[in-house]
Amino acid sequence: MPKLLPNQTSVVIVGGGVVGCSIAYHLVKLGISDVLLLERKQLSSGTTWHAAGLVGQLRATQNLTQLAKYSTDLYTRLEAETGQATGFKQNGSLSLAVNMERLEELRRGASMARVFGVEVEEIGPKDILAKYPLLNIDDVVGGVFLPKDGQINPSDLTQALAKGARGGGATILENT
Repeated sequence: MPKLLPNQTSVVIVGGGVVGCSIAYHLVKLGISDVLLLERKQLSSGTTWHAAGLVGQLRATQNLTQLAKYSTDLYTRLEAETGQATGFKQNGSLSLAVNMERLEELRRGASMARVFGVEVEEIGPKDILAKYPLLNIDDVVGGVFLPKDGQINPSDLTQALAKGARGGGATILENT
């Protein structure tokens, strides 16, 4: 028996992908529990399940860097908070430079990221080779390594956010 739509609600979210479920989760965290999320099929059945799930914190702007840092911190604690697996693995990321201009760009980005508490290591070719022995570093002049970057399962993340939203009072209706 399909669940009936409520007569009224404070917020309606259309779409049960990772973005819609994240909005619902964050609204209930802000104390807005009168949230209704509508998904025409099942949660994460649209574009979310196509996503690669890469989690990287080195971004071009301050706002995006802060958002990426917040997301990484959230993913670190979300499974414990909700009891729902997210598939988050912090296996790190490496950005390489093959010329000094690119290395300077990476260093500027790393410096900005550090301001927001992102763990970043500037590394030279020998350290890169030590971390990744199969990598050809003939033309590499340096790089940056972010040990807390990683991968997440987008569908599992969506389910964890939905569970957290439901736990805070949000209503999520699928097949609507």
